[in-house]
Amino acid sequence: MTDLAAIHSDLDMPARHRMWLDGELSWKIWLQQEPIYEGIRSVASSAPVEEIVVLCARQFGKSHLGVILAVEDCIRYPDCCILIVGPTLKQAREIVTPRINKIRQDAPPGLIRPSKSEGKWYIGSSELVIGGFDQNSSSQRGKTVQNIYIEEVVDSNPDDYIESLRSDLGPALTHSKGGKMIYLTTLPKIPDHPFIIDTMVRAELNGVLYSYTIDDNKQLSPEQYDACVRRAGGRSTVDFRREYLNEIVRDASIVVVPDFAAERHVKASHFPAAASAQTTIDWGGVRDYTVALLHWYDYVRNKLVIFDERWFPHNTPTSVITAAVLEMESKLPEGDIKHVKRVADAPGQLMVDLTQAGFSITAPPKDDWIAAVNNMAVHFSRDEIEIDPRCKLLVQTCNSGTFNKNRTDFERTQALGHCDALACLMYAVRTQTRDSPFVKLHNPNDIYHRPGKRTDEAKIADAIMGLGGTGFKAKRFGAFK
Repeated sequence: MTDLAAIHSDLDMPARHRMWLDGELSWKIWLQQEPIYEGIRSVASSAPVEEIVVLCARQFGKSHLGVILAVEDCIRYPDCCILIVGPTLKQAREIVTPRINKIRQDAPPGLIRPSKSEGKWYIGSSELVIGGFDQNSSSQRGKTVQNIYIEEVVDSNPDDYIESLRSDLGPALTHSKGGKMIYLTTLPKIPDHPFIIDTMVRAELNGVLYSYTIDDNKQLSPEQYDACVRRAGGRSTVDFRREYLNEIVRDASIVVVPDFAAERHVKASHFPAAASAQTTIDWGGVRDYTVALLHWYDYVRNKLVIFDERWFPHNTPTSVITAAVLEMESKLPEGDIKHVKRVADAPGQLMVDLTQAGFSITAPPKDDWIAAVNNMAVHFSRDEIEIDPRCKLLVQTCNSGTFNKNRTDFERTQALGHCDALACLMYAVRTQTRDSPFVKLHNPNDIYHRPGKRTDEAKIADAIMGLGGTGFKAKRFGAFK
């Protein structure tokens, strides 16, 4: 590998200015960035693809590299616009602005000019526009967009990411000549972020998905490498595996169910010899999803089994929901699995109307939301919940549902709604009857049979009879004469 920076370190200022005007700034990149730089430049000039994905571990200097590439593009493509997009506009400006100021120190006078707006720079006859997924970034441009550099998807909101690609960044490339979206990023914290399940999949199919881990960074000394491991908490931690080894892992610190694992908790339903089945519904109304779960308690295996689900977008008519729930309940296997009740979190008047219409429901307890969440999570930790694979929304929400930033509520997303499937599961865990379906209880309020208390005299009599005594009747103490 040739150290381009070292080769050009003794260039005088006129020579540097000539390279600037040619749009040749490779002498400003760092040694470990050279294979990434050369790979992007070769693909950008030859491959008929619109996206290039580079997964880049921490300490590679990907932000520095991205700004170098974007500034080069502004010079190489006259009268065009180059975008650099981050998770938010604020974050993107904080990343890009200090790096441009450092890079342009030896540029020809007047070549790079800041605009009155913090989010735009004039470079030659082109524009470099800084944007974020939280805003319409391309609307700030005055020229045709040629290339888009996407910086750090890791902290991007999934909904903002999707909306930006579909309505903003994607259409902005329509009139470009071979324009590209180039991702320089670490992986998101949730495994079904659209960047992972959509963008990365397309890039891999097109042969333009590249991964550079900390082990590919040969410029780190052993001491620096060890410091990275130490700061991440060790090689086996989620942070190190995601940020330094480019592994797709769930971040337990933000997901609602940290111990959920599909290999342990998603299984085809096991039909017990007998069980009491229940339907639990979280009614969404005009804003959220309505989710219904059909489940039972497997008494022998101590498992809450989620057999089936139905879910509906907001504003779905009540008649459609009730018909679908009744149809789901009719799918219960014949035998000793009996449907015993419905529990629903729904507006009070709706509950009255449904009950009068013959669709009987009761309300779940709703005290202490945090305790209910923790109780549900503990059931997963103890492997006391099994979900049938047909419950696709519930499985996806268990895998990727997150809290809001303050951990006071579930996060809202287009894909998962308000984590409504998890809310429904919380009520199911709290309200599912766990009575034994196999014995007739002496007291219907008790789960276990509790025999009456035996007297001391009776116990002594049993002991004597066990030693071979016959015809002995217990007498109370003090009665022997």
